Amino acid sequence: MSKLNRYVGALVALCMLFAVPSFAKPYKAAEIYSKQTYKYGRYEIRMRVAKGSGVLSTFFTYKNGSEQTGTFWEEIDIEIFGKNNATQWQSNVIIGTNRPTTKTEGLHTTGFSMGDAYHTYVLEWTPSYIAWFVDGTQVRRINGGQFVTSLTSPQDLRFNLWAANIAEWVGAFNPNILPVYQFVNYIDYKPWNSSTNSFGTGWRDDFNSFDSNRWNKANWTFGENLADFDPNNVVVKNGILVLALTREGQTGYTGTPPADGGSSGGGSTSSSSSGGSQSSITIQAENYNQVGGSVTVSGGTVGYIDAGEWMKYTNVNIPSAGTYKVEYRVASALTTAQFTLDRDGVGLGTISVPNTGGWGTYQTISHNVYLNAGVQSLAIYANTGGFNIDWFRLTKI
Repeated sequence: MSKLNRYVGALVALCMLFAVPSFAKPYKAAEIYSKQTYKYGRYEIRMRVAKGSGVLSTFFTYKNGSEQTGTFWEEIDIEIFGKNNATQWQSNVIIGTNRPTTKTEGLHTTGFSMGDAYHTYVLEWTPSYIAWFVDGTQVRRINGGQFVTSLTSPQDLRFNLWAANIAEWVGAFNPNILPVYQFVNYIDYKPWNSSTNSFGTGWRDDFNSFDSNRWNKANWTFGENLADFDPNNVVVKNGILVLALTREGQTGYTGTPPADGGSSGGGSTSSSSSGGSQSSITIQAENYNQVGGSVTVSGGTVGYIDAGEWMKYTNVNIPSAGTYKVEYRVASALTTAQFTLDRDGVGLGTISVPNTGGWGTYQTISHNVYLNAGVQSLAIYANTGGFNIDWFRLTKI
């Protein structure tokens, strides 16, 4: 077994939590963890991650005490690498009594930097599957098997930012990049309702303050971490949770967190906010899961769409039932193009595409449709061809 495979489950490391005294290292990291434990549910996180080789920005669930000898390990991870301009991340489930544990790492590469804007990450954990989404698009799904059925215990929720000494996994750490920060806009939790096979009503933390009834700040370290977790590197400011990675003696955060503009450069977006404001899901057209016909994807758009061709987007999670304004970013040099939005094969509404002035001249058109709550499949079906599409957005009205 290679050194990489021995160590990368990486949060195996995270959990030698109590073995090494804190505040013994020259670099200081940050972690928060929930006071309560949670099980099946939908966990949505909106965040902007740190960039830099050797650095990880994470959200994960973890069964307390998993690190103890003879204890069955239970953990689900979203780990975003700062290396390569923060264009890669890892999904993972860690289980098992034996050491090393059993893991199922998935490495995913985006077409954009996750450190340049806020993006929405969703983890769905149910009795029958575990799925990971980025900006409304399902990236990975595990249906059944040991990595699903072995997870039987409630778990902590944790965010952390740290530097690893495993260069072959996360890249060599260069302290000259410090300080770096992970910014979290919100976390939204919806518990799984087994009687309805759907996600119910839970809670949301917009980080308008640090909720000490919900979260603790870590003050430990572990062998593979080049830094100590220091509570001073957990800061809430302007409605953003800031996790800092700094040098010793330079802890904290005095800057202004970058604002979340509600759109994410390079990827589709699923964003929402509380307080009566709108909730939107934006899907990049090229991120379809199934396609009918011979459409062409180029420059982040879908084009050469002819009559009868379609793009299907599975596992779109509609948070609540109601009327939605659906906007489409389209281009056409014709006046005859028309398409229908359908849900699981049922037409929801048909819209005509105007002549926008050319195949490369995009315009936003919209119509209103009614959507049920829950996970569903949406498709764009071309009744009449002759248009290109960049993205479409659903906003509840």
